[in-house]
Amino acid sequence: MRHDRKAGSGLRAGLVGLLWVGLAWGQQALPPLAKQLNPAETAILLVDFQNNFTAPDGEHYASYKKIYDETKMLDNTVDLVKKGRALGVQIIQVMEGYTPDHRELDWSNPGFFHRSQIVRKAWKMGTKAVELYEPLRPGPNDRDILLPNRITVSGFGGNGLDTILKSRGIKNVALGGFSTDGCVYATLLSAYDLGYHVYAVKDAMTSNHSQLASLLLTDSYPRYSRVLGYRELLQMLEEFAAPKK
Repeated sequence: MRHDRKAGSGLRAGLVGLLWVGLAWGQQALPPLAKQLNPAETAILLVDFQNNFTAPDGEHYASYKKIYDETKMLDNTVDLVKKGRALGVQIIQVMEGYTPDHRELDWSNPGFFHRSQIVRKAWKMGTKAVELYEPLRPGPNDRDILLPNRITVSGFGGNGLDTILKSRGIKNVALGGFSTDGCVYATLLSAYDLGYHVYAVKDAMTSNHSQLASLLLTDSYPRYSRVLGYRELLQMLEEFAAPKK
């Protein structure tokens, strides 16, 4: 009986081994990750860089001021956009905004996101609060696309963004903005589901929930994107654009 048990155990181990060999043999190797990015196929997509967050008199500025001072997130983003424009990268700004009485929102929805905006009478169209952060505003010769008055959490909601990107042959989306655990995260998931290669620019996004944002960037974001710093992103773009030897 003991001999039979040993024989059975050995047979099972052998079968398991053969199964793993078969799986390994049939598995195709994944292609290597991109080391360079074509600027013509890349968009820098920024979410909610608006005065409510970025201006000293903005509603949320006080809760972010220390973060700005420590991370230089605003300066990083301005530098990224300036150099991205010079490389020919498409810059796109998606921004939040509502009618003065928030009539387009479902007031009975139990989700806190829109209920909070309604109660605070926040993010009204045509007010200073929803204007684009001044250092990121395009000049007369810049080709930036501005998509204001978004009412969805995701930057892809109801504004034609997917059509705009696809019509320009955009394959790669570099993502930053407000906030890492809110609208940026929702936009990331939408972009991934729509088939874009997403690059989450960790030092061009932020949140006033620092621990949650850190956890997301470490655990969840890598499932749907490549997480990198803005200088690394620029290097990938610059290397593609550099003259070939």
